[in-house]
Amino acid sequence: MDTASQSKTVNSSALKGGSLPGLGAGDKYFLEQRSFILEDINTTMDSILNGLNQLNISLENSIAVGKEFESVTNLWKTFYNEQDSILDGDDDEEEDEDEEDENANVTKSPGKDSDL
Repeated sequence: MDTASQSKTVNSSALKGGSLPGLGAGDKYFLEQRSFILEDINTTMDSILNGLNQLNISLENSIAVGKEFESVTNLWKTFYNEQDSILDGDDDEEEDEDEEDENANVTKSPGKDSDL
């Protein structure tokens, strides 16, 4: 038997009018108040436990909703990545054309054209 159940047994016998040897009026009052406080603590702990269970359920539901949007997120991510690669690809092509033009100008030297 744990101490909580022992104290409830002592408290219930004291509250029912049974006299415990060596207990004065102050001791009886103390046992009554302790019993009320323990009941209040028990009720409060039950309430906290219920609140935590509800919070856990809400968090699980939120996570489940978030996972439902994962495919949509991946689709948009792919779309934006493709858009970026297309835009970056156009810039790369323009740079490649500029480099080809510069290389063509370098290979044509004025001295060689006059010799032909």
